[in-house]
Amino acid sequence: MLRQLAFIPQHQFHVLINFSGQDERMLAVLPNEAGRFRVVDQGKFVAEINFEHNNCICCKGKLKPRVLSQLEHQIKNHYA
Repeated sequence: MLRQLAFIPQHQFHVLINFSGQDERMLAVLPNEAGRFRVVDQGKFVAEINFEHNNCICCKGKLKPRVLSQLEHQIKNHYA
């Protein structure tokens, strides 16, 4: 039986993402120990991404490829 790992609010970090043109927003990223990240924008769930082998895959929610690429870069920088 698989154990579900909780997201850890104490380890959250914030990233600045450019959605389009002048639309830049700070997103909260909450990690868990299994390599998944919950992305929250102003208190609302945006997506859940899986980070495996230096590659982000959106597994819940919808993110444009440009936004997903920026998140991938920010997560790599945060853990570098």
